[in-house]
Amino acid sequence: MDIFSTLRNALALAVLLVVAAGPARAQTPADSSRISYGEETLPAPLPTPEPVANSRLGEQYSKLVRLQIEETQLWKLGLNNIGAVYQGIANGPDSLLSSRLGVHLAYERKLTPVWSVLGEMSPDFLRYRSPETRQLRNGFAVRTQVAGRYYYNLNKRIRKGKSASNFSANYLSLALSSGFGRHSRETHYTTFARDGQAVRLSLAAVYGLQRRLGRYGFVDFSLAVPVALTPNPGRQDAGMLAVDIFAKLRIGLALGR
Repeated sequence: MDIFSTLRNALALAVLLVVAAGPARAQTPADSSRISYGEETLPAPLPTPEPVANSRLGEQYSKLVRLQIEETQLWKLGLNNIGAVYQGIANGPDSLLSSRLGVHLAYERKLTPVWSVLGEMSPDFLRYRSPETRQLRNGFAVRTQVAGRYYYNLNKRIRKGKSASNFSANYLSLALSSGFGRHSRETHYTTFARDGQAVRLSLAAVYGLQRRLGRYGFVDFSLAVPVALTPNPGRQDAGMLAVDIFAKLRIGLALGR
């Protein structure tokens, strides 16, 4: 055997080995295992129930002050139009200088959600002491006012759910008031001397808070800085620069729609 025969036989053997190994590799089973990933879903937490007591308390308060009731006009009857002036307990039964008993009848209407106009008339039954005879006498007088009001924080109260457009907010106002009657000495925000004038006028800048009390009630507290528009010779500081601050509280019946 020569060297060429040996090489030919070795090459033929190598080809046979390669052909035999091919099918063996093709028959090797593929890995059929799979790896899967998952995420555990936890149950959603239950909502915390609102305390029943707080819920009921808020509901009752909302009804009391009529927070979510929208109103564009309001009739008001103030029942605390009473007052008296005394010169001192030491003077005994003669200490009463004057007294007033009456009502406030007012009508307020919204021009916009935050602007309103108000008209008011207050009839007063008077009992006063005559400066000449010092005897108590009876009389009758009427006070009126016309005012514009700006409820400056109403929109903020509505956004917070504290109110609707129902006249329950803080306000700024300019009020023109008058007093009719020779025995009277008052306008809504100014006290005059009882000197026989038939008409008295005053102008006032007012800051106030108005709230509804249930369906048929209201409360209105205000602070005013008044200026007399008619002569007031009875003032001890006449001719001097003086600033008065007048406080007023109104409580009464209301009917709005």
